[in-house]
Parts: sequence; structure tokens; C-alpha cells
Amino acid sequence: MSGPAPVAPVSFEALVRALAARAAAPHVLRLRLEELSVRVRSNSEATIADLRGYFAPFLASGADAQANAADIDLLFLDGPVEEPPVALATRPHLPGKRPDKERAADLPGENGGPGGRVVRKQATGMLFVFGAGPGPDIALGPCARNRNQLVNFLCARYMERRVAAGWALGHAAGVVAPRTGRGLALCGFCGMGKSTLALHLVARGCDFLSNDRVLVEPAAAPAGSATLHGIPKHPRLNPGTALGNPELTRHLAQALPEALRRAYADSPPSELYAVEDKYDAIIDDCFGPAATPLGGPRRSRFRLAAPLAGVVVLNWRHGGGPCTAQRVDLAQRPDLLSALRKPPGVFYLTPALARARLTPAQHLEALCGAPALELCGGSDFSLAASACLDFISE
Repeated sequence: MSGPAPVAPVSFEALVRALAARAAAPHVLRLRLEELSVRVRSNSEATIADLRGYFAPFLASGADAQANAADIDLLFLDGPVEEPPVALATRPHLPGKRPDKERAADLPGENGGPGGRVVRKQATGMLFVFGAGPGPDIALGPCARNRNQLVNFLCARYMERRVAAGWALGHAAGVVAPRTGRGLALCGFCGMGKSTLALHLVARGCDFLSNDRVLVEPAAAPAGSATLHGIPKHPRLNPGTALGNPELTRHLAQALPEALRRAYADSPPSELYAVEDKYDAIIDDCFGPAATPLGGPRRSRFRLAAPLAGVVVLNWRHGGGPCTAQRVDLAQRPDLLSALRKPPGVFYLTPALARARLTPAQHLEALCGAPALELCGGSDFSLAASACLDFISE
């Protein structure tokens, strides 16, 4: 760890200028996330190369790949762990979360501007500096060793922009049906397996849309339907998900290091599911790209948007008896709606939250009357996947 923290700058913009001037950032990655362009610059060639492979389905092409301007501008400065440049305070935390997972401080802007925020992830020492202005938003620290936090930061900046536009943030996975092209949001209370259910559906031919966060764009017209949007983050698996289910093992085993596969080869599922090591499962590596008509180039199985067909709520428990599926009205079941709602965290700034849909009524309004299915009783991913496919085809 480096020496004492520097004296705090007088404004957020002054801090951004000071950090951006530290090192040249000649290595560049450009992405296209629907209509939005993303530029990532870094002083680390290894960091950009790693992210280029991770975000392969979303690489910009043509004029986008050469453009200097971007809707979301990020600067990832790889280096040692540093002390924060300003005094930080522990943020309020959700039940069940680490009380000191992250610390943060808000800085004022120049001439009364909106300013920005500094966040430190306590486990890794990574620092994140971001504001409401044009950027760049900065990640500082051992970037090359913390890809997941860089991915989360990029996704957070993307989601904040969408939330500020009036899209509802949901705690859910998402898939797209193979024949209808319509999207299904899969939500559930903590630990119920929404991501695992999504992977079962991808194994049965669905496209992948999102792992843990979705965005619901309300219909533009009163009689229209909502659109389900994902974020460009691949699933993160523990050994239990990858090796403990025969329907998924042939797809997901390769997401784990070979030495780990050998070490857990004979372990019972109960032991596998107790292991909390996480590994990225790159969708097209695990499931293969999708074929296109007339033998055209194969496309990615990872999509970012689809018309919303409905919402599935996992409300089951291990050992709860037979799994059952029943249609429900979320307007009459606020207990189930709470499984979909996700309170914004430390990476959402006040100007965005002022325009966000945060209340249950606003979430219901964004769903535009989409039907809902409750899965209850005992957990059964095979039966649940069949029920989801039936539901989405109705």
C-alpha cells in the first residue's frame, strides 16, 4: 500500500483531472450496448485484452470502433492499491451484506456543478471515481486482477443512465424464447436459483439476456408492452452450479479450471453447493453461438433486449414437496413484487435517483400488465424450465 493520502482537491473535477493526468492510457476498447457507445481506456494492455474477450458479443464495429466520443467514457488505471484521496465513510448496507463492503464520499462540483462520488471496495482496495458529468469515470488500483469489479463498474454506469431515463431496475435474470423472441424475467428471493434456472433455459435453446440485473423499459404507447433489457455481464458460477446438475454440467464444466474439475469430480452435490468460489461462464464458450438462416455467420447467444413476455417468481424451498406453477397477479401480491424490486446502491448518484422508478407502484406501471408465474413448493429446475417454456409460449 502506498503512502499517506494526498490533500483532498477542491472539487470533483479537480480530482478527475489529477487522476487522468497520472499515466498515458493508449489501450482502448469500444463497445456498443444497444444504441449507446462505450469507450474504455487503460494504461494496461492486459486489462483491455482481457475485457475484449469478455465483452466479445458487444464489440463496436465500423465507424463506432474508430470514434473518439462515447456516451459512456471509462478510464481504468492499473496500479497498486492506494489510500483514498479523500476521507470516506461506510455506507448503509442491506440486511445480510457485509457492513464494511464499501466506503464512499461525495465531492462538490466546480461552480455549483453536480459533482461526483469516490467509492472504495474494501476487499480489493479498488477505487472508483464517477460523476454526473461527461466523464471519464475512473477505476484505480489493481485492475488486471479484478476483472469482475471492472465489469460491475461498467454495468453500473450503464444502468444508472437507463434508470435516469425512467427504466425500472429489477433483481432478476433474463432469457429470450427461441421461437417467439420474447423475454422472460426470472426473479426470486435470495438464494433461490434464478441464475441457475436461466442457464437451464439456455441449455434448452433460449438466448441469454441477463444474470442478476434487468431493466424494464415501459411501453411508449398506452396499449403497448414493456421491453426487457439486460446488462453485458456473464453468469458467475460456483462449482455446485457447474458440476452438481447433469443438465448443465456438459455446458458449464469448462467454465471451471481443469484442476478444480478434477478436485471436485467425486464430490456430492451438497458439498459442491457449499463452495463459494465464483468463475465466469462465458455464454458462447459454454453453449455455442446460435445458427442463422441460410448458413449465415453464427450469432451470439447473448442478447440485451427483447419484448417482455412475463415475469417468473421463484418462491420455493429445498425439500418443500412437489414443485407447482401458478399464474398470479403481481398487483395483488406485493410479497412477490418485492422479489423483483432492487434498491439502487452506492454507484447510483442523486440526479439519476431523482428520476428513477423506485416505488412498487412505479414498478408495476413499468411492467405494463405483463403476466406473472409463481413457482412454489420444492425446488425442481427441470420442471421449472418446462413450466417457463410453456408460460412464455402462451
